[in-house]
Amino acid sequence: MRGGIRIGSIAGIPIYVDSSWFLVLSFLAVILSAAYAKPDLAPSFALGYGAITAILFFLSIVSNKIAHALTSKARGLNIDAINIQFMNGATAFEHEAKDPFSVFSIAISGPLTSLLLSAIGFTAAWLIAGDVIFSNNPKIIDTLPSTIGSVRTIWTIIVLKFAQINLIFGFFSLIPALPFEGGHILKAAVWKLTGDRFTGIRWAARSGQFLGIMTMIIGGLVTFTNIGGIFLILIGWFLFGSAGGYLYINNLQQALLSIDAEAAMTRDFRLVDAEISLRDFADKFLLMEDKESHPIYIASSNGRDRGLIRSEQIRLIDHSEWQERSLQSLIESFNEIDTVDLKTPISTVIYLLEQKQLRYMIVRSPVGSVAGVIDRGDIIKALDSKLLWRIPSEYVKQIKTEGKFPPNFRLVEICEQLNSKEI
Repeated sequence: MRGGIRIGSIAGIPIYVDSSWFLVLSFLAVILSAAYAKPDLAPSFALGYGAITAILFFLSIVSNKIAHALTSKARGLNIDAINIQFMNGATAFEHEAKDPFSVFSIAISGPLTSLLLSAIGFTAAWLIAGDVIFSNNPKIIDTLPSTIGSVRTIWTIIVLKFAQINLIFGFFSLIPALPFEGGHILKAAVWKLTGDRFTGIRWAARSGQFLGIMTMIIGGLVTFTNIGGIFLILIGWFLFGSAGGYLYINNLQQALLSIDAEAAMTRDFRLVDAEISLRDFADKFLLMEDKESHPIYIASSNGRDRGLIRSEQIRLIDHSEWQERSLQSLIESFNEIDTVDLKTPISTVIYLLEQKQLRYMIVRSPVGSVAGVIDRGDIIKALDSKLLWRIPSEYVKQIKTEGKFPPNFRLVEICEQLNSKEI
């Protein structure tokens, strides 16, 4: 998730800013400059003061995400980076929180920081201009230049805008719907009440989708009288899509934990008598191989599976010895390779396949015999059946051949999280 421009680091955590923020800050500077474009202030420098206010707003976002990251680190999460992105200031971390209280602590740290900054801003404005800043008269600021001077008025406006933006941002982020921090707080509360993390995510994500739909509906109604409704429609679409992303990950995690090796495995292997000669093995099996396939051979003798046959090792043995030597010389014992049992979650299978860089995994029964094999294509097929992805069989076959998971599925990243903690 690292991207953009690195602006520094804190507590060893690098901070990256997406380049889109330069455009956003320029836009904000123009909008905020209107407050300073008055004859009795400094209209010629209005854009500069608008830029200062916009930068302070940006620093508020950064402070919010730093608080989020430091709290995450304090709760035992391994933080990779802080990425400040427009509409999605994200903290990239390698693991998720392990308990509801950690989720709550991390989520609440951002809004509390915004509200604290807002309090600091209002206090600074009060110290500069006095009690007048609490007046209900919206035009009271216009009278300040004549009483406290232009310079103090300008700084009063700057810190007031800073305080107001953080106040709005703090309360807005507490909306109980994902992707807002309030959504994570709702997730933690439901998790605590039900004891099920997945239920918490589902509630918070559905809340986010509902909010997105309502925002789009309101935007559509407003559009009939005000073109600004289009902006609400876009925000609603973003909220709906972002919440849907949480649901997708949630459902995928549940599937990865609920599907076991027995449900995903196939019998796509060949059982070979361990007592036959290498010559017979080569003639009856290797010469019949499809060059595009990668057959799996399991050696068996006296009614027991003995191990995996590494057929490529036959090339290391002189042809003159093939008739005298048995297949025993190519067997790799099950004790020397990675295997899983029937009830192993496929999240663990994926993790092992990637960590060990294996094409497939042997599944063994309780008595030690080979029950089946699993490769990446088998896993995708099992997930497809569970989650109704409707993936074409040709695509599954391609995954089997290439021996790689589709990167857009994020399976490896998710399984690394699942296998690094207890769910």
